[in-house]
Amino acid sequence: MQNTLCSVVLIAGFLGAGKTTLLLNILHWPGNLSRTAVLVNEFGAIGIDGELLKGFDAPVVEMANGCICCSLQVDFRRSVEAILARFHPNRLLIEATGVADPHDIIAILNETQFRQKLELAKTATVVDADFWEAREHFGPLFYNQIKAADLILLNKVDLQRAETVTKFISEMQEVCPSSCIMPTYYCRIDPDALWGVQKQSGHRMESLLPIDMDKDHPEGHEHYHGASNAHELGYVTFSFETSAPFNEECFRLFMASAPAHLYRIKGYVFFGGKWVLVNHVGGKTEWVDTGAKESSRLAFVGWQVDEESLLDRLKKCLAE
Repeated sequence: MQNTLCSVVLIAGFLGAGKTTLLLNILHWPGNLSRTAVLVNEFGAIGIDGELLKGFDAPVVEMANGCICCSLQVDFRRSVEAILARFHPNRLLIEATGVADPHDIIAILNETQFRQKLELAKTATVVDADFWEAREHFGPLFYNQIKAADLILLNKVDLQRAETVTKFISEMQEVCPSSCIMPTYYCRIDPDALWGVQKQSGHRMESLLPIDMDKDHPEGHEHYHGASNAHELGYVTFSFETSAPFNEECFRLFMASAPAHLYRIKGYVFFGGKWVLVNHVGGKTEWVDTGAKESSRLAFVGWQVDEESLLDRLKKCLAE
């Protein structure tokens, strides 16, 4: 039995905000990570983030094909118990999927079976600055992720004007007056900024932010009742895997024409002569050369996306 409670840091944030980047930064920080464990949840069937986090002293456990706050609650409990029994960590980092409501995860961590083993040190929510400006399109789930936070990282501010960043921070402070808000780019923060922010015990378990659905949010979110079931909210996830190479010109055109409601495309792509890690969010795509993989693997997350027609277009980019 553990002598001290395992300190939990919950990392939340909408799709593509920078949660995995924050985790990578943490794992690169100096210090002994042998007593730190990482639990990563991905909404899609193909796990990409777990592979990106390999090679560190901290063990990484990956949960894919569902959300730990709804469809994977039982598996989440089992995974946390297994991590505690196998690794005996003094710190556990949990990266929630981009469509998870932190309030539901916090409720699980506060259950009797975990009270003698875990202590929720803080919840850190990463917010893409572009997404804050377009927040009315993402529904109450987006607000709940922010309302749950002790620390909010307003990320990708290097792509915004200084006066715009100041405006966003002021608006966030009105929504979350008890949260610490920090502007970042590539989620670069000093370790003390993460470990040193004290948990605000009063605001994390508040009632959900009241929202006038008819006024502020698009059709399709009106059936939201508190428990954030991502599928009920209209989010869809699917994947594609192939051993055949892609035609690079065709694939880049495919990415450039991705519909706005396809929020996320992430994975490894083979162009015959090279491998590339593709990370697409909010209409912007990053291309990073990487080492060889067993196959091209792409994970997609969107809202009411026509999976069949989109994958048909993608298949046309396979090299003959």
